[in-house]
Amino acid sequence: MSDHFALQLREHSHWFAALSTSQQQQLLAHARLVQLGAGQRLFSRGDEFDGIYVLLSGALLIAGVHSSGREALLTIVEAGDWIGEIALFDRKARTHDATASVACQLLHLNHSALQQLVQQDPLWWQRFGQLLTEKMRLVFQALEDMSLLPASVRLARRLLMLCRLHQQDERYLIPVQQEQLGQLLSLSRQTINQLLQQLVASGVIRTSYAEIEVLDLKLLKQAAEMAV
Repeated sequence: MSDHFALQLREHSHWFAALSTSQQQQLLAHARLVQLGAGQRLFSRGDEFDGIYVLLSGALLIAGVHSSGREALLTIVEAGDWIGEIALFDRKARTHDATASVACQLLHLNHSALQQLVQQDPLWWQRFGQLLTEKMRLVFQALEDMSLLPASVRLARRLLMLCRLHQQDERYLIPVQQEQLGQLLSLSRQTINQLLQQLVASGVIRTSYAEIEVLDLKLLKQAAEMAV
């Protein structure tokens, strides 16, 4: 079973693939499988640190709730993404909610397993630090894209990312609401609606309630690669 998980992670996680074979085996030997149903919460903001996770399949929504009760979707975790490593270093409470948008499979390394790893080999701290900084680089890239790229390009790129999560045979059916897209891209629902209608008119997508179907992946890729 661990060989199967190792193959999955080498394909989807750059950080895991960069580890030596013995390190990969050591990590997986301490992990346990977690399965979530659609809508099930993995952890909530304020929960105590209980280890780190890597998503094998499915999609997780990472969100925060304002004091007013409004929820803000921050990102969607994809297969191969690791979560929870911030609390690994500062031991503070979880910063956001993590909820399965569809059925998910994850591997979990609990606090005890992580302690065993770093005690056996203190260089694991450096490796986990690299995992954290890898995510920081993605955050900075997202902030740069937000500042420099047109909203239409950012939307096309986000839809391409969601296509990888929601391919069904030869069809791409993305279960997402316009408000969620707006939260992910820091755009108003009105702006998202206008941009989606442009893609509809171009024959790139078809929209229905809480779902987007990508009709022409090639045209969507062209929209995502437009020069600034």
